[in-house]
Amino acid sequence: MNSKILPLILIVLVACLTQFASDIYTPSLPAIAKSFNVPVNLSQLSLVIYLFGVAISQLIYGPLSECFGRKPMLTLGIVIMLVGSLLCMFAPSIHALIVGRVIQGLGAGACAALWRTVFRDCFTGEELAKYGSYLAIFIMFIVPVAPALGGYFEHYIGWRANFTFMAIYTIVALIAITLGFKETHAEANKSSIKLSNIISGYGELIKSPIFVGITLCVFLCYGALFAWLAAGPVLLIKTVGLTPVEFGWFTFLGCGGAYALAGWFNGRLVKKFSMNSMMRFGWSVMILSSLLLALSYFVWGVTALGIMLPGVLFYFGSTFIWPNAFASAFTPFGHIAGYAGALYGFMLMSGGGAIGMIAAHMPDTNQLPLAWVIFLTAIISWVLYEIIVVPKLKTDRAESNT
Repeated sequence: MNSKILPLILIVLVACLTQFASDIYTPSLPAIAKSFNVPVNLSQLSLVIYLFGVAISQLIYGPLSECFGRKPMLTLGIVIMLVGSLLCMFAPSIHALIVGRVIQGLGAGACAALWRTVFRDCFTGEELAKYGSYLAIFIMFIVPVAPALGGYFEHYIGWRANFTFMAIYTIVALIAITLGFKETHAEANKSSIKLSNIISGYGELIKSPIFVGITLCVFLCYGALFAWLAAGPVLLIKTVGLTPVEFGWFTFLGCGGAYALAGWFNGRLVKKFSMNSMMRFGWSVMILSSLLLALSYFVWGVTALGIMLPGVLFYFGSTFIWPNAFASAFTPFGHIAGYAGALYGFMLMSGGGAIGMIAAHMPDTNQLPLAWVIFLTAIISWVLYEIIVVPKLKTDRAESNT
């Protein structure tokens, strides 16, 4: 286990890089729109378009990591991400900013796909879910720092400081991966980069009801998360009147605390109650948060507490989905972990992009549209899990007993 401590530290650094680039400037979304004199949904588009860049590029990084190893692909992705961060930092228009965000996303796809793959290289089964929960505590404690930090950047310096920070972060990550990361994929084979191998790798995943069902679930749940990231800052800053600093601290203390607490509970309870039960509990809490979000509007109207408290509850519930879905989907596919990481990450980020795009065009006068998005995504993903995944799990369990 000691030999895995350094890779785990680097996994945290890399995993946070993708999410940091997504979240750090969310308190600046209204200010960016004002700076370029454009509608706020265009600044929200810069958030969503990044996710599509991340999603699509993962399908490339995954197979390449099977052939050339994890380290070269991580290095390449971080370099591309650095270029995108610099373009965003000096963007003269909203369209230039969006182009920079696309390039950022194309680089961040390596981090998004391969941190899970590297983690799967090191762990499997319930150990994967257990340590995944503890890893989530560290990641989700660090990630909420992003909007808090971004709130201060926006308040005291301006939105471009967010991308200056990201450029520095990517340089640090590049140095760390170059000097400290040892290849975890011992079977990397440069001669295996063939179209037939790629089709075979992805084909095996697509034929698996468990993998397909789980990735459809995370598509919807991550979409709900990015609906919050797109709509939440606009509701709380533009509509309610919080300052960017206040919004950042709410995200850090409220949402980050919820992530950490849920990750701790999941790590402690997953072996006792099973990954299935923990995911069901997570969906129940997500549904409850959406109902409270809608109820708060009809009882109190558009208020900070009426939006923030259900938001914290939503973050708490959704955290029970990520580590258990990840472990359930990845455990059978250690031999093609690069492909699994790429396709899983593609579905995750595509959900964020697609449903986040919807959220960016929703009315921002109250919280009801956001409540509907969270409610529907939680319900549908739960139903898909019970219809697609659970029957296959029961069949596999019965076969193993015989």
